Amino acid sequence: MKPWLSLLFPVYGVEPWLKACIASLAPQLDDGVELVFVDDASPDGSAALVEQRLHQARVIRLPHNRGVSAARNRLLDEARGDYLWFIDPDDLVEPGVIARLKALITRHKPDLLSCDFRVFDDGASTESVKPRHRHITSFDGPAGVVMADVDQRLRGFFVHGQFHPWSKVVRRACWPATLRFPEGRVFEDMAIYPRLALHTPRHLHVAEVWIAYRQRGGSLLSSLDVKRLDDWTWALDGLAAELPPLNDDAKFEIAHFCARTLLRARRRRLQLGGEALAGLQTDAERFDRSSPLSRRELLAAYVKRGRWLRGLQWLPHARIMS
Repeated sequence: MKPWLSLLFPVYGVEPWLKACIASLAPQLDDGVELVFVDDASPDGSAALVEQRLHQARVIRLPHNRGVSAARNRLLDEARGDYLWFIDPDDLVEPGVIARLKALITRHKPDLLSCDFRVFDDGASTESVKPRHRHITSFDGPAGVVMADVDQRLRGFFVHGQFHPWSKVVRRACWPATLRFPEGRVFEDMAIYPRLALHTPRHLHVAEVWIAYRQRGGSLLSSLDVKRLDDWTWALDGLAAELPPLNDDAKFEIAHFCARTLLRARRRRLQLGGEALAGLQTDAERFDRSSPLSRRELLAAYVKRGRWLRGLQWLPHARIMS
């Protein structure tokens, strides 16, 4: 039988956390769920551990390490399920989630289902420990109903900017064959999921924590070097030309997200100095190709919405980049 769901795991150096991931998932599986792991030439025993503990899983071993994007692209090629869900194998799937997902798919048949998540570290995760990370919202909009409005969908995602693969379950038939994770780059999820949202007209958001995200040291944003800065501002390059006609709110949230990215990247380049400064002009040009609003239009939108502080932050940078 064709699986109703493919759970897809890119694996590299996760052996210390893999047992916990498997333990969170194994009791929830049914015969219609396929498990596919791509071992990206991991230096540890991750692949052997999966084969030992999940006999029904398919484990594909790559001969050379090629990065998470290549592993995810291989998973896309291997998946046979009607729905695709990428999960990081150092995270946890909350209890009862698979059954809940199946019931929602059976009832609503969405093209895209998004969920919320929580963040935890390797210590205890209780109400008194890191409560601010208890529930992180991935979408700003209604929950529990199917939405077909592209303005609502794009606006809702860009408000929070949570483009992680593990908070999105996608109907396989809606994933364009040409839409692939960019190999050799970080911020690959930011390059893919805003574009994927253009091809998933029936969207259902579940305002529930389905994934526990394990925080393991510094994030990409806390350790931006020249290469990562380039990947960051590249991720949405050209998006403006791909967008359909949108209402003012959707265009504003996308432009505002692009502006925040540009300003933070600029600030980091100035901190780094040296060769990092060479990317300032490129970043500005990428904003122009990413944002559905011009620099002047975005400034006017800040003023119109009473976002005076944002407008003041944007004004000098817009002048410098004009």
